[in-house]
Amino acid sequence: MPRKNKQTLTLILVVVLIIAMAAISFSLRSSGDYEPEPVADEIAPDLVFTVGPIQVTSTVINTWIMIGMLGFGAYLIGKTFKVRPGMLQNAVEWLAEAIQGIIAQNIGTENSNLFFPVVATLAIFIGVSNLLGLIPGLHSPTPDINTPVAMALVVFFLVPYFGIRTHGLWGYLKHYVDPIFLMLPIEIASEIARTFSLSFRLFGNILGEEIIIAILFLIAPIIVPVPMMLFSIFTGVLQAYIFTLLSCVYIGGAVKAHQSTKS
Repeated sequence: MPRKNKQTLTLILVVVLIIAMAAISFSLRSSGDYEPEPVADEIAPDLVFTVGPIQVTSTVINTWIMIGMLGFGAYLIGKTFKVRPGMLQNAVEWLAEAIQGIIAQNIGTENSNLFFPVVATLAIFIGVSNLLGLIPGLHSPTPDINTPVAMALVVFFLVPYFGIRTHGLWGYLKHYVDPIFLMLPIEIASEIARTFSLSFRLFGNILGEEIIIAILFLIAPIIVPVPMMLFSIFTGVLQAYIFTLLSCVYIGGAVKAHQSTKS
């Protein structure tokens, strides 16, 4: 089958799955007399239990459940892979190629396999986190500010990690004082600002979507749910894409800057 036809069929499959997910979610919520929780409960998750000084909240529990679902799903999907791919395998390969395309455009095509595992993990984790709330009884971890901050901190440490791994410690540190030493505080402030930007962009957009959906559920609980669930899916996937894209831009900026410094 030609590559273009495979991509078309994969997109059709994704659209059908998205619509089916929204319809099933609405059906389950309707049969269970679902009522949207106050937005305050989404922002401040409940404390479930403590382990010494460590507090385990509902956000952590939902994240553990999501990780278990992703691991089990990856195991099942991996067992079905064949030389001649089916629709599901085409969808997975299309997702992998899309992530590799983002890496190639923003970081560089040289040794893209070095960046793919962590970038793909960020994309899938954030995307599924944004959509987890569509499953009745579960809540998305991303409206809790701790999750976006944690993801942004991962990117914050990835930038120097890949810079040092690619060009060595001195080659990386030299960039902070190039062309003059006065650039050091500006570079440090820039990296801290990027971390805050990643955190609050993801948190603010997902929280805003939660507020809009909660209000519309109260105004029109019969007509609105399925279209708004489709909007929620679109927003969740879009925010995962934006976070992944910006992460690659920041990593690529560091790697390319050090390349120019080295040359």
